[in-house]
Amino acid sequence: MTQNTNIISATGVQLTVQGYPARSGPGGLHIPKTVQGIQKMIVWRNEHESAPDYWLRLLIYAAFQRMFPRRMQDAPAADLIEVVAEDWVEIIGEGMTEELDRERIIAGFKLLFRECRRWPQPAELLKRLPRRIVKPQAGTVNVEAVDEAAHARSAEALNAILESLG
Repeated sequence: MTQNTNIISATGVQLTVQGYPARSGPGGLHIPKTVQGIQKMIVWRNEHESAPDYWLRLLIYAAFQRMFPRRMQDAPAADLIEVVAEDWVEIIGEGMTEELDRERIIAGFKLLFRECRRWPQPAELLKRLPRRIVKPQAGTVNVEAVDEAAHARSAEALNAILESLG
């Protein structure tokens, strides 16, 4: 027997597995479901490091790491957490870019954390996202400014017509 070997001979001995608490018992080593879910999320995060949407996966990972230990009502089972995370990536990621949406998603999750008592659906995050701010690129026309100017000219012309009618 070496010194590095963990031997469990009694029930109720407190251990740690990869830094998380675990208990021994009559059935052997017990790792709580919450810990199993967190471990699965770590594996999920690491498996996708080279994915183009990795920035979004990191945000979802961080949010799930905050929500999962809360044991919210309707939270996914530990063995399904990776599937649920993939659904979130697919639903939220459609049309999103890191440059335009990263801060919006972070802000949306902050609102979600404050307001939700149950495990949220991706649509609940999408409803809480701040408006997307698109910075005009050099050499492009700001459509909103053109529309406002055209609206102002049209309003002036309409007022002139109404005044001429008496």
